[in-house]
Amino acid sequence: MSRFDGKAALVTGAGSGIGRATSLALAARGAHVWVTDFDRAGADRTVELIAQAGGRASAVTLDVRIEADWEAAFGLCDAHEDALTIVVNCAGKSILADSFSMPLDDLRFVMAINVEGAFLGMKHGIPRIAASGGGAVINISSIMGLKGKARMAAYCGAKGAVRMMTKAIALECADLRNQVRVNSVHPGVVDTPAWHKHDAKEASMLAGSAGASGTLDVHEVAAAMVPIGVPASAEEIAETVCFLASDAARHITGAEIVIDGGMTAD
Repeated sequence: MSRFDGKAALVTGAGSGIGRATSLALAARGAHVWVTDFDRAGADRTVELIAQAGGRASAVTLDVRIEADWEAAFGLCDAHEDALTIVVNCAGKSILADSFSMPLDDLRFVMAINVEGAFLGMKHGIPRIAASGGGAVINISSIMGLKGKARMAAYCGAKGAVRMMTKAIALECADLRNQVRVNSVHPGVVDTPAWHKHDAKEASMLAGSAGASGTLDVHEVAAAMVPIGVPASAEEIAETVCFLASDAARHITGAEIVIDGGMTAD
């Protein structure tokens, strides 16, 4: 298992789901993790879980849409003894909506969190990683950045932008020879709390039916949409992120890593 002793990682959206699982996995490998989230209570809980497992972490309130929040978060990294070598842009937002009645502000909101958030993480994080001797940025995109889905235009557009921005900045880093690799991860159906935030109407839009609670049942969605029939776990996504952050992935940059149980295979 790759180790990150003496190194630091900053993870956004780390208060739950894939972000929390990634923070736990990086900390288990020795990294000091800056656990950032707009939801401070969620970030604090992730730090508690890391501490209980014997790891090291600090919670930071971060709204990824606000550049001053990023500058403040990275300022904390600068003052820490462990050099920042990993940034994971995991914070994201999806909406299900009819494109022809969706307010423009909803599109802007989704773009701000997914696209502007990832850009700001790279703008301010990559120079610091380079100054530390190199490392990696992993942007969590989605298979919705690779294929379309009705009533998910905002999310597909945002995650597609993250995919292409990742490639462009990876090549920019390569041109600079700054030893920073940049890759995107594209999960399909993943068992996280985010599924429970969709109401019955949105469930019907996405999968045609809702569970008994009136919300999406991720296992029913996976049975209907994923070729292998089951959802991924957040921990499985986290393991891939850790690999991409490690020296074992030294020759991987500008790549898109798909974890979808075969959803994009056809």
